[in-house]
Amino acid sequence: MTPIIQALADYTKWGLARWHTPGHKGRMSLPYLLPEFDVTEVRDLTPKSVGEDVIRQSEDLMAESFGALRTRYSVQGATLPIMAAILATASPKSRVVVDRIAHQSVHSALILGNLEPVWAYSLLGPGGYPLPVDDKDRARLIMTTHPEAVIVTNPTYEGLSYSLTETQKVCRELHIALIVDEAHGTHFAGHKGFPESALGQGADLVCHGAHKTEPSLTQSGLLHIHPKVMPQLVARVGEVWDMLATSSPSYLLLASLDYLQSIRHQDSYHQEWMSLAERMRAIWTTCENDGLFILQNWWERQEKGLADPAKLTVIGDGSRLFDAIKPFGVEEKSDPLGISLIVTPKDDLSILMQALKQCPRTVFKPQSRRFWPRARQNLLPYRAWHAEREWVPVLSAVDRIAARPVIPYPPGIPIVVPGEVIDRDVILWLEENREWYRRGTGDLKGVERAFEGLFPGKGEEGLWVVKDRVS
Repeated sequence: MTPIIQALADYTKWGLARWHTPGHKGRMSLPYLLPEFDVTEVRDLTPKSVGEDVIRQSEDLMAESFGALRTRYSVQGATLPIMAAILATASPKSRVVVDRIAHQSVHSALILGNLEPVWAYSLLGPGGYPLPVDDKDRARLIMTTHPEAVIVTNPTYEGLSYSLTETQKVCRELHIALIVDEAHGTHFAGHKGFPESALGQGADLVCHGAHKTEPSLTQSGLLHIHPKVMPQLVARVGEVWDMLATSSPSYLLLASLDYLQSIRHQDSYHQEWMSLAERMRAIWTTCENDGLFILQNWWERQEKGLADPAKLTVIGDGSRLFDAIKPFGVEEKSDPLGISLIVTPKDDLSILMQALKQCPRTVFKPQSRRFWPRARQNLLPYRAWHAEREWVPVLSAVDRIAARPVIPYPPGIPIVVPGEVIDRDVILWLEENREWYRRGTGDLKGVERAFEGLFPGKGEEGLWVVKDRVS
């Protein structure tokens, strides 16, 4: 039996539009995807610690296309760039300002580095979707806490972006490293109609999940280093990178990044993205005129920032929206309050319009709803992770301290972080959303089912909590 291969074959047979990552959408020829290219570090392919090798040559060409001092190729998605950037800039037990809507890879780095997070919280927008952290609010938080590093998530999972002007300014003045998780914004750089790239706004280290929107293979990522970064930091990033990165990178993944850097030097590539921006904004407007509520259009009307034209989030009854598009294509993310799609130049927009015409029109008032709980931090994530723990049923976890994160995936943003108190809002969120993630539209990491021999209550679902009750 080959269950993975069979599942992939079945998915391909559907022939549906793919409104999800990776950016090539399985609809284009990938000249680098050849079985004979799956090799290891031999002869001229061997990476070199001193001097140039073919990987460094390609990375330098990628850096040139982004205006970076140095670019590193990741075969571990955006996770490796994010974790390397954080651990290279913040020493153990130091304070870091972190957007609370950060991806789980950021939270993992906080545990590995034994760091003290100072959370920068987001407001909630229509449907309860987290908005970008306000730039001025974050800047004030940095000035009052003086962290060693600042870790920003921009854009949000739904592609909402905010200026980093004030954050960048205060980080420069206080000599604080500014790291931006721009995993969903690889395609921003150099394109009118898209949010300005974090690298263009002066961020020191910028992390990209290249596969999310670009024609590179899943698990390909980038770390960019700004030209004004001190040489010592460049060296430190390299040292941490070597600790975390696999010593046997996939040359198929590296080849896909090499292909990306080559097309980034072509005018036609940039024209495709800028054309998509115009067409997608027209689709947003058409949809709203036809009675749909589009989150990205709403954000731009607030005149706070731009939204990524490669994203389209329809807010309403998530189940009905899911059923409406199911015959046409596969979504990136769905939840009880909406559905999110990723669109690239490789998509057929006529099929997208057909699907959107089938979506139910509902009267939606854009008031905020508390969809993401805001739990109180009681212990540092490192301490909670390493503390003695126990499994308890979900309803018995009220007012206990989380020993493991609870992460709806997608979007991969923890509902509760190790060290946070599992309050009644968290339990309510779980009760309202657990069934959704059983439908096969995602996963809810951290909620574990009891099984015989380990937990009492066979089959019951529960959470890992710190055994000692800390006031």
